[in-house]
Amino acid sequence: MKLKISLLGNSFIEYGGKKVVFQLHKAESLFYYVALNGETARDELKSLLWCDKSESQASANLRNALYLIKNTMPEAVEVNRRTVRAAPFEDDIGVLAPLSDPSVPLPPRIFAAPLKGLAPTGSPAFAEWLEAEREKIRQGLVELIKKRVAAAYETQDGGAVEESLSALLRLDPFDEGSVLELMELYSDTGRFSRAAELFRGYSEALGAKLSLSPSERAVRFYAKLTSAQNKKGRRNKFWCRERELALLSEKLSSGAPALIFIHGEAGIGKSALIGELLSEMPAGETSALSAKATPVGGSYAYSSWNNILKELSVLLASDGTLPDKRSVSMLAAIFPGFMNGERLSFNADISSVADINPIALASVIAELAAAAAKRRRLIFVFEDIHWFDAKSAELLCAFLSCAPQADAIVSSRPESARAMLAALKRAKSGREVTEVELAPFSNEEIKFISRGMLPESTIREHGLSFFVRESEGVPLMLFEMLRALKENPGSDCTRGLGALILERIGELSRRERDVLNAVAVCSGAPAETISEITAIPIGDTLASAELLIARGLLRERGDAAGSVLELTHLRLRDCVYGSIPAAKRRELHRRAAAALNKRYLPQRWDTELSAVLSHHYAKAGERVLELKQYLRELIFDITLNHDLFPTLSDRLFLSCSMPYSSREDTDKKVERVISILDELRGSEALTEREYARLEASCFELAGGYRISWGEYAAARLYMSEALRISKAYGFTETQIHCLKHRAYMYMQTEEADKLIGAARELLRLAKEAPSPHYLATAVRFIGMGFTMKQDYCRAEKIFFRSVELFEQMTLTGRRYTLGKLVAKCYLGEIYERSGRLEKAAEQLAECTRKCEEMNLFWGRSYFHTAAANIALDAREMDEFFQHIDRAAALFESCRGGRCGSILYSTKAIADAERGDAEGARRALGISERLLRLVPKKDWRASHSLAKAWAALKSDGDFREEAAAAARLYEENGFPSRAAWIRKKFKSG
Repeated sequence: MKLKISLLGNSFIEYGGKKVVFQLHKAESLFYYVALNGETARDELKSLLWCDKSESQASANLRNALYLIKNTMPEAVEVNRRTVRAAPFEDDIGVLAPLSDPSVPLPPRIFAAPLKGLAPTGSPAFAEWLEAEREKIRQGLVELIKKRVAAAYETQDGGAVEESLSALLRLDPFDEGSVLELMELYSDTGRFSRAAELFRGYSEALGAKLSLSPSERAVRFYAKLTSAQNKKGRRNKFWCRERELALLSEKLSSGAPALIFIHGEAGIGKSALIGELLSEMPAGETSALSAKATPVGGSYAYSSWNNILKELSVLLASDGTLPDKRSVSMLAAIFPGFMNGERLSFNADISSVADINPIALASVIAELAAAAAKRRRLIFVFEDIHWFDAKSAELLCAFLSCAPQADAIVSSRPESARAMLAALKRAKSGREVTEVELAPFSNEEIKFISRGMLPESTIREHGLSFFVRESEGVPLMLFEMLRALKENPGSDCTRGLGALILERIGELSRRERDVLNAVAVCSGAPAETISEITAIPIGDTLASAELLIARGLLRERGDAAGSVLELTHLRLRDCVYGSIPAAKRRELHRRAAAALNKRYLPQRWDTELSAVLSHHYAKAGERVLELKQYLRELIFDITLNHDLFPTLSDRLFLSCSMPYSSREDTDKKVERVISILDELRGSEALTEREYARLEASCFELAGGYRISWGEYAAARLYMSEALRISKAYGFTETQIHCLKHRAYMYMQTEEADKLIGAARELLRLAKEAPSPHYLATAVRFIGMGFTMKQDYCRAEKIFFRSVELFEQMTLTGRRYTLGKLVAKCYLGEIYERSGRLEKAAEQLAECTRKCEEMNLFWGRSYFHTAAANIALDAREMDEFFQHIDRAAALFESCRGGRCGSILYSTKAIADAERGDAEGARRALGISERLLRLVPKKDWRASHSLAKAWAALKSDGDFREEAAAAARLYEENGFPSRAAWIRKKFKSG
C-alpha cells in the first residue's frame, strides 16, 4: 500500500489513496516520530510520550497506540519486541526540488508552518523534538530558495530576484544579508519607502524576538540609503527667512559653541528654519541628534530625550566606542532607546542607593557626546520644548552646563519662551544665547511668495491683499492656501486653516483617508502598524502614504531603527483627528492598541510602548484592558524589582529587562491600578467573578510590593483581602502568590514558625494546582524556617529535597535554575554556620559558576557575597576580595539582582582591610540605607562587624560594635564566627 505523509501545513497521512484520521492524537504523534526519526526503541517511545505514567501504564498505552496504527494502516509500521519502524513513504517536500529554478512558480504551501496540525501531546520532550523537526524542515526550504536566488541573479531577472528574496525572508526573516539585498533592490527601483519599511520591520522583529540589534554593517547601509533619499527630497525653495538663516549659519560656523533659541507661534516656521539650517551643514561631517517631545500620549519622565540617546548609541556603536557598563546601565535604565537590547536587572535595592537625577544623567551623556564628537560635529536639536516633560527640561539645562562645547538648538512657542530663555541663561553653559523670535511674514513677503507660487491669472482673480488678509502672515496658513489654489483655483480659502485641510482631505480616496486617519490617531507610526490598523495590505498602505507625502500631508521620518509616517504639522494632526467621528476614533484607538499589544512583552522594558498602549486603551474607552495593561507591568515590575529571588523560569529570566524603578514610580503605578479598579466597581464591562479576580490580583501585588519596603502592616492588610477574595472564588494561583509573599515577609521578620506555617499551606496548594515550581519553592521556604530555628540537620535534608524537585522539573523541560541554586546557596550557608567551610565553598562555587555561565543576573551578587563571607571565615583573603568586588560590580552595573545590606557591609570590610578608608565609609553608608529596609539579624551583625573592622583599621573605637556583632551572630546560630570575632577584636 502506498504511504504519503504531509510535512507542510496541517499534518495528514494518506494510506492506499485515502486520508487516515486517528482517534488518538498520540498515535499520530508516535507515527510521525518513528517515520521521521527512523527505527526507534519502544522504551524511547514510552519515555517520550508517557513520561508521567508508571512503567506498566506506559507500556499498555504504547501497545494500544501501535494496535490502532496497525489496525488502520496494516503495512505502515513494522513492530517487534524492542523497536518500531515505519515503512517507506513519500512526503510533500521531496517534490519541491524544481523550485530552485526561478522560472518555476512558487506554490503557496512552501510558506505553510511545518507539521502545523501535529498535537504537542503534553510531553515536554516531544514538544522539544517537534520544534527541532520543524526547524529542520524550515532550514531545508531556506537552502532550496537560496539556490533559487542565486539562479535568479545569474539570469539578471530583477523581478525573479525580488520574488525569490521576498520568499526567502518569509521563511527566514532574520537573514540579514537577504534583507540588505532586497533593500538595495527596492532603493535602486525608486521604492525607498519599501526599503525603509523592510529595515524597520527587520530591526523591530530582531529586537522583540531575539533581543538583538541589526549589525553595524546593516545600520550603516540603511543610513547610506536614508542620506541618499534625503538629498533627492530636498525642497527647491526656502522663502523669506534668509536673514534669520544667515544669522544662525554664522553662529554655527563661528567655531565657538552655539546655543540658539528660536520661538514663535504654531505654524510660524520654526521647524522649517531648523531643517534648512541643518541641511546647510557639511554632509558627512555633522550629525544632528534630535529630541522628540510627545504632545499626544506616551509621555514619561525624560521621554523627550529618548531619541537623542538612541541616535547617540548608534554613533558610538559605529565608532566602536562603547561606554563602560555603569554608564550603559544608568542610561539604559532611563532611556529604552539607548543601547537597544541591553538586558538589565534593576531592583528595589538599586533604587534605594542609586542617585539617578538630571545632573548625574547629564554628566554621563556629556562624556559620551564628547567621545562621539571626536569623529564628527554634533548638533543637539530640542524642538517644541513646550511639550517636554519636566524631567526632560531639567536634563536639558543640566546638559548644557556639563557639555560646554556642544552646539544646541532649542525651539518653543511664546507661552513658554520667557521661562525657557531665563532657564537657558541660568544654565551656566558658558555660551551666549542667540535668540531668534520668528514673526509673521510681512505684507510684502506674503505678496512676493504668492507671486512666486501661483500663476498670474490666479493672483489677478483674488488680488494680493486677499492673501495678506486671509493668511495673517502665518506661513503654515499661507502655504496651505497657496497649495489649495495651485491644485484647485476655485478653492474657498476664507474659512480658515481647518476648512482648507478638510477640503484637501475630502479630495482623497477612501483608502488614503483611512491611512491619514490612522496616522493622526497614532500621532505617527510605522507603515506596518498603519496597515494593521486599517486592514489595508502593506503595499497599498505604502502606495497611499507616498501619495499623501507628495500632497504635503504626511512626511516620513527615518532613523537607524526604521521609518515612521507622521503628519507634517501638529495643527494638521489636530484638524485630521478632530474630523474623525467619535465612534470611529474610538474604534481606531482600539485597533491601534490591538496592533501595539502584539509587540508588547511585559518582561522586555519599553516605557514608550507601554505609555502609548495605555493611552490608546484610555481613548478607546477600554478601561478593563487599561487596568490589565497596568497589571501586566506591575507583575514583572514587582517580581523582578522587588523579590529577592523571583520565582520565574529560565526562559523568562533570560528574556527579561527591567528599568530603574524608584519607590515613587512604583507607588504611582500601584495607586493608578487601585484607582481604575475602584472606577470599575459595579461596571457592566465585568462580571462579578472577573472583577473579583482583578481585585485579588491588585491587592496581592500591592501587598508583595509593601513587603519589599518593610511596610508589614499595609502588606498584611492587602494580603488578607487578596486571600479572602481568592478563597471565596477559588483563585488558587493568586492564593499561591500571596503565600509566597507572606513567606518572604516572615523570612525578613525572622518569624520561623509563621514561615513554616505559610510554606506548608503553600505546599498544599502547589500540590493541588499542580504547580511544581512553587512546590519546590515551598519546600525551600520550610528549610529556611528550620534554619532560622537552628535545626541545621533537618534544614539540610529539606534543602536537598528542594534541589531534587527542581532537578526533576529540569528533566521534563521546565527549568528553574535560580530556584535550585538558591536552595544550594542556603545549604552552603548551613555548612558555613556549622564550620564545614570546604563543603560550603563547593555549594557557592556551583551557584556563582552557573549564574555566570548562563548570564543569569538575579542571584549573582547575593551568591558572590555569600561566597565572599565563606572565604572570610576561611581567611582566604584573595578569594574574599575577588568575590566581594565581583558582587559589587555586578550590583552597581545592574546585572546582579537584589542582595540586601550584607553586600555593602562585606564590601566595607574588604575596603577597610585594603586600606581604602573612603571606600569603606561609602560602603557603610549604603549598607546603613539598605539595612533600614530589611533589618535581619544576620545583616545587622554583618553591619556591626564592618563598622568594627573599619574602626580597627583607622585606630577608632571598635569594641562596642565588635561585641554587638559577636552577640548577634551567637544568637543567630553562627558560633564559629562569633568566636573568631571575639578573638580578633579581643572582646568579651
